[in-house]
Amino acid sequence: MADEEIKIIRQIRHEISAECGHDVDRVVAYYRRVQEELKRSGRFRFAGCPASPEPNDAPECAVGTETSG
Repeated sequence: MADEEIKIIRQIRHEISAECGHDVDRVVAYYRRVQEELKRSGRFRFAGCPASPEPNDAPECAVGTETSG
């Protein structure tokens, strides 16, 4: 990935953190809300995380976009 792309990603992550008052709990809650929105959109497939300490409580992880066919 090009350095400029990494800079853009870091800037966006910083902006999200700033919007959440740099509070880790609020940042995590933000990303969980976004994850739920993506799940509801149906545009992405989700699978269980492979290395979870407690399999029954494993969060789902995005694995890629849905492809038709």
